[in-house]
Amino acid sequence: MPSSSTTQTGKAVKAESSLDVPSASCFSVAGARARIRRKPPLVEKGVSASCSVFLKGLRQARGRVAAMAEPPPPTSGLRQALEAHLQGLGIQALSVEHPAVFTVEEMMPYVQHLNGAHSKNLFLKDKRKKGFWLVTVLHNRQINLNDLAKKLGVGSGNLRFADGAAMLDKLKVGQGCATPLALFCDQGNVNFVLDAGFLEGGHDRLYFHPMTNAATMGLHPDDFLKFLKSTGHEPIIVHFDESHK
Repeated sequence: MPSSSTTQTGKAVKAESSLDVPSASCFSVAGARARIRRKPPLVEKGVSASCSVFLKGLRQARGRVAAMAEPPPPTSGLRQALEAHLQGLGIQALSVEHPAVFTVEEMMPYVQHLNGAHSKNLFLKDKRKKGFWLVTVLHNRQINLNDLAKKLGVGSGNLRFADGAAMLDKLKVGQGCATPLALFCDQGNVNFVLDAGFLEGGHDRLYFHPMTNAATMGLHPDDFLKFLKSTGHEPIIVHFDESHK
């Protein structure tokens, strides 16, 4: 499928091949926690046959539990679908490939040479109304969830981080891959909050993960707003600077 994005390599690493599907690393943390790490002891000499059969069954059962605990494989084609969506809107994006990253600190060495605004994304849940919020802020912004809850009118203490299963269900991405570009997968269940700093800083491009945390994609601000409109999401613009309180 033709891609609408231009690919560069990050300065800090050698270029990797373009990823066509969300990186499996997006799911590795949850999977690692779920795995059964200890194997049952080997049957020693002299153990009864019935005990041996029992232990064999236990090993098999543990294997089945571990398999069930593994997260589902990434849905194929999501990145291609995003690029096709952007192409259909006439949006030209800039993509940079890099190793999978799970924090802003890990990401910045690979993208700091790119001029523009880089992002940090929080996927939250309203404990009272059970609604979901995707909050996209400047990468160096410190967020207090109680203050944010007040700004959004949901009441102090009512916002918390949603679990990975909810994000996978709503946005089709796993932990470490939260991105507003995943809103084209949402069926109107997620409220989108955008840091006003993205639109008021005169940035050349705004950078987000393109359905995988092993790449970063940059869009011009007007193109990003055009993309949001195409998904049916009207961003809630929030000023986090002290001067706007």
